[in-house]
Order: sequence, then C-alpha cells, then structure tokens
Amino acid sequence: MTSDGALEYVAYCRQHFEEGLIRAGFRERETGWEGPVLHAAGPTRVVIDLPARFPFRPPRVTPVDHDAVSWSWHRDPDGGLCLVAEDDHDGLWWTEAPAFLAHVTAWFERADTGWTDDRLDLDLDRYFRPSMDQHLYLYDDLAQYLDRPVRFSPSSNNTMRIRHGTCPGKAHKHSKDRFGYVADLGEVDVPPRTWADISMRLGSNADLDRRIRQQAIAIVVLTYRRGPHTGAIVLDVAPKKDGGTVVTRLCSAADTEAARSARAGVLAPELRGSRVAIVGAGALGSFIADLLVRSGVRHLTLIDDDVVMPGNLVRHLVGPDAVGLPKVEAVKQHLVRNHQTPAADIGTISRTLTTGSDTADHLRNHNLVVNATADFATTALLHISARALGTHVLSAVLQSDGRSYRIDVLPPLNGAAPLPPSTTAADTATPPLFEAGCGSPISPTPPHAVLEAAAATARHAIGLLVDRPLHPAGEARHLHSLAEGNQQ
Repeated sequence: MTSDGALEYVAYCRQHFEEGLIRAGFRERETGWEGPVLHAAGPTRVVIDLPARFPFRPPRVTPVDHDAVSWSWHRDPDGGLCLVAEDDHDGLWWTEAPAFLAHVTAWFERADTGWTDDRLDLDLDRYFRPSMDQHLYLYDDLAQYLDRPVRFSPSSNNTMRIRHGTCPGKAHKHSKDRFGYVADLGEVDVPPRTWADISMRLGSNADLDRRIRQQAIAIVVLTYRRGPHTGAIVLDVAPKKDGGTVVTRLCSAADTEAARSARAGVLAPELRGSRVAIVGAGALGSFIADLLVRSGVRHLTLIDDDVVMPGNLVRHLVGPDAVGLPKVEAVKQHLVRNHQTPAADIGTISRTLTTGSDTADHLRNHNLVVNATADFATTALLHISARALGTHVLSAVLQSDGRSYRIDVLPPLNGAAPLPPSTTAADTATPPLFEAGCGSPISPTPPHAVLEAAAATARHAIGLLVDRPLHPAGEARHLHSLAEGNQQ
C-alpha cells in the first residue's frame, strides 16, 4: 500500500465510523460525537472522540457527566472509560460503529452489576502523573519494611535501591539518598487518584503528614491487593505551598525472585527442583544451560575440559572477559552474574567424561543428562550407560556446518524407533579454515543455527523433566541457509 493508499484507508475508516455514529443518534460537538448509550440502569450520554491514530487505536469514550458513572479500575485517570485492553487489539474490531457501541453498552452493563468476575488489573501507576525524577526505584520484599521508614540509595544504571533506614528530622539538601515510608492500602476496590484518597485509606497518620510537610519524607511506597493478587506503587510526595500534598508516580519495579521468574513460563515451578547435567559447555551447551536456567532450572552440573578462546565468542554465551577461563567456569559466572543463580547450585567439572562409573553417577544424581559435545565416543558412552541403568539422555548436535540439527532421546522412550540416520555432508564449495594451535577446521556454523538448536533442545529437555516429552525419539530438522540459496 502506498502512502496515498494508506491515507485513503484512514479517511475511509473515519468516515465509515462517523456515519455509523450518526445512524445510532450521535451528533458532532466540539468535544467529539455526543449521544446516548442505553443500558439496564438507564441511558448515559457519552462523548466519543476519534484519536489521531484511528483506526489503529480505538475511540475514546467519556461520560458527559463524569460523576454520573462510578469510578472503578475500568476508568482512566481523565474519566474516560477503559474499554479495550492491550491484549484485545486483534483485527481492529472497533472500526465498525455498531460493534464498538455494543462493546460500550456491555461496559455499562458490567458497571451496573459491580464488575462481577472482573479481571483483576493491578496497574495503579496509571492513575498518577509521572514524576520528573527519572531514576528507576527498585525494591525487594516489601513485607520487611511495612509501616517503617526506608531510604533509597543510588545504584548502577540510574537506579535507586531500597534499604532499611531512619528518616532524618529534616531534609538534607546535599544527600543523594531519598527517604521514604512503606504503608499498606489493603484491598483496593476503587483506585485512589489523590493524596486525599490515599490518606483516607491509610487512616489517620499525623506523623507521616508532618514528615511530608517537613520534606523529611519524599517517597511513599504503597502495597495493595485485588483479590489474590498483590501490587505496589512508589510515589513522589511533596507539600503544596497552600496546604495539601502533590503526588506523582516514580518509575519502579520489584527486584525479587518472584518478579524475575514471572515470565519464565508456567512450568518454572515444576522445574525449580530439577537437577540437570550438561556435558559440553561450548556454544550449544552454553546456550542450553542459559535457557534452562531462564526457564526455572536451578541445579546444574557443567562438564567440559576446554577453555574459552577468542574465536569462540561469536557463537558462545560468554563475552571477552571470559577468554582464558575454563568453559564451565565461564558459563557458571555468566549464570550467577546475569540470573542471580546461587553459585552453590551450579557444579563444574573441568574434565572430559570418559569412564562408565562417572557417567553412571551423573545419570543417577541428575534428573536429566544433556549431551552437547558432538563427540561420538561421549555420545556412545552416555547411551550405553543410560540403557544399562534404565534411564535416558538427551543428545543434541549441529550438523552439516549448521544446516541441520538433531536431538536424540537415547534410548528412545517406551521402545519407540530411533530417529533415522542423518546425512552430514559438509559444504564443499567453501574451503575449510584452520586456526593455529587447532588440529581440526573451524566450523562455519552460524550463530543463529546454534540458538535455534539450543532452543529446540531446551524444549525437549523441559518436556522430559516434567514428564511430558515432545517426542519419544527426539527431533531432526534441516535449516535452510542463505549459502544454499545462493548456490541454487
């Protein structure tokens, strides 16, 4: 679509929507399109405004009489109706006026009944204007600070971190710390929008108000609940010259285990107690380890006898600061530093896996052993040992210079047939590269192939760990490469 075509589409959508409003009895005013919305409690007059980004953003709806509609979590700070959640933008369904008006009617019907079976939104931040302070305020478990003074101290990357502290009698102009107080709003059915709303919920707290007037407290951290869910907001507070308190919101975030694991997936709690050994901490093994830790696994054993070379970095998880370290130690340091995994939960073994007794120990002491060595002898040793012990290993390898990968469950589950043998032809059109000090050519496997294979291996590993395997024998996949496309 050309730019002219896009403009024509926008103009058509706007005209089509407005014609639908006219047919529904709306009339254009200076503030927008005004008309009635019929619902069980009686008609409510609203103004519908089409934003500049319409039809790519939904229309705005505001009651003509703001106080005629009860305030709730489903109203915006300016009194508008919160109609369309961010996860309900599929299909631009609101471009048809009848469908949109039916959605507005449904909003009023649900408001009339008190929002039964409501989705428990926790976004209290949007009801306060943002502060001019551009720091990110980080807090850990707020229960330990409840009803106590705290201080926020400068940390790295423009952050301020909470810690215990005693509020001073008056503000210190040259202190970089900011002093605050943590309080609990309890169950919040209607979101507060002013300090008066907050004070009413907190009850009488003359000492807190006095310290705010003295500017000894500049931050108030509020915890709150909606049903089973808990939330928190960090507010910047300052006294007004003519009395009262100005309240703005600070950019804030929880720095807790719960916050860090909330996006790890629904299986993270099941994976937390799993013990996984990864044999091979090279490019593929390092990313498998990283993905498993991100997904919830907390107990790893890393096995590899190699060290990090400069040439490894383009495909490996670790960076230049790890050159010269044993690969297992380099990967461990990365996981501890970047994911706050306890160092004691990651074991390292800087030698190859060569004996049956060692192999058997790892199979017995771990819920899963993942082989990422691409070494036939190691794979055979693990396979034979697993079969003898009545368990399984997961073996992953990139083949044909990264044009394919295969992931084998060894032996396959429930007596299933193994994956068929792979064709592992190398790229003969490109001469091999060698590096001083290495006896084998450098693999031209591209980084994206490593990441694809690692992600697939992690999926299979998680399936085995939670007893929901993706396939009894594994997976083999060809990755079409740009080099192949150029040769065709």
